[in-house]
Amino acid sequence: MKTILIADDSPSIRKLLELVLRSKGYQVLIAEEGRQALKIAFENDLDAIVADEEMPRLNGSEIFRILMADPEKRSIPRIMISGLTVENGQPAKELADIFIPKDTNLKINIISALEKLV
Repeated sequence: MKTILIADDSPSIRKLLELVLRSKGYQVLIAEEGRQALKIAFENDLDAIVADEEMPRLNGSEIFRILMADPEKRSIPRIMISGLTVENGQPAKELADIFIPKDTNLKINIISALEKLV
């Protein structure tokens, strides 16, 4: 079973993604903020990380930068989700393998991205 970390400060997004991923057979770990996400990432073998760009303590970009600097964690596939757009400060897409906007297609796009990466 593939293990996916979801890091998002929105309870509704966390629950939505958790339900969708579990229904597809993934084991899901949950982080409510950036530091918790890093702790989970370093304590577990992950097959992918889905992180929101805007979170307390550490944002998605900061999490991905830290993981990319670690030889054992840099190869974990990274999916960035965000409500930010180009007009209001979209995150640096180069830190993620796939960038997905938080919109009405989020569920479909997450599944599609994970199928490509893991």
